[in-house]
Amino acid sequence: MPEREPEELPAPRRHISRRTAQLPLVSKVLYRIDHYSSMPAVAISGVVLLVAFLAVGAVLGFPNQWVVAFEVTVAALTLMMVFTIQHTQSREQAATQRKLDELLRAVPGAAASLMMLEEAPKETILEVEDEQREVRNESVVADQTDDGDEAGPPRAEPET
Repeated sequence: MPEREPEELPAPRRHISRRTAQLPLVSKVLYRIDHYSSMPAVAISGVVLLVAFLAVGAVLGFPNQWVVAFEVTVAALTLMMVFTIQHTQSREQAATQRKLDELLRAVPGAAASLMMLEEAPKETILEVEDEQREVRNESVVADQTDDGDEAGPPRAEPET
């Protein structure tokens, strides 16, 4: 019997309405604005509209009302997009943090004290960073001695 090649399945399409069905109305609207504004066609349309506006404005001598309307429109769109992006990113970041917390809880040997670290005081975060840096440095030194590399001190990593 000849082997059959596996049939390619169509790539799953992400439907924004399915992804946002359980959200409150304001979140649905903001997610849709975020979704559609990130499409290439929308960006190209915006550039085309801007060029058309500038061409027509240049022909008409840039009437004052047009300039004011343009400035107000751009400021309003900018403000709206800032709030839209902030809303969607903060929801997605919160969901990602909860997923990471669940992974920490489920992985044996993981430090459960790291759960909800994003809400800890800055001093606690810095202490955890220092502890993890020490563990990493000890691991690097152990790896270097195991591999027969030079047994000198670990190279300094740039501080971030």
